[in-house]
Amino acid sequence: MIPLSHSLTIAALLFVLGLAIILLRRELLFILMGLEVMFNGVALTAIAAGQYWNNPDGQVLTIFLMVVTAAELAVALILVWLAFEHLKTTQVDMLTRLKDDTKGGAP
Repeated sequence: MIPLSHSLTIAALLFVLGLAIILLRRELLFILMGLEVMFNGVALTAIAAGQYWNNPDGQVLTIFLMVVTAAELAVALILVWLAFEHLKTTQVDMLTRLKDDTKGGAP
């Protein structure tokens, strides 16, 4: 049996790696990959805690997390595709052109 500390260390490294990808990259696809790595770190934490307490709830939570992650990824990829069709780029800095240019808010 793998000690809980080893599993939690790997999960924390996955989470920090995903966070670093999100903070350092400007491409939408890399940001989505960073989110997926962070979700995998959370899933590993749930599985490790469930194994430590001899409770299958961590595995059930991971299944639900994977379903939600797949749905989130499908919607996000559609949004990336639409942004690329509209602006011909996936750079986050260039997508700020989608903001409203009015200064006073609602007319």
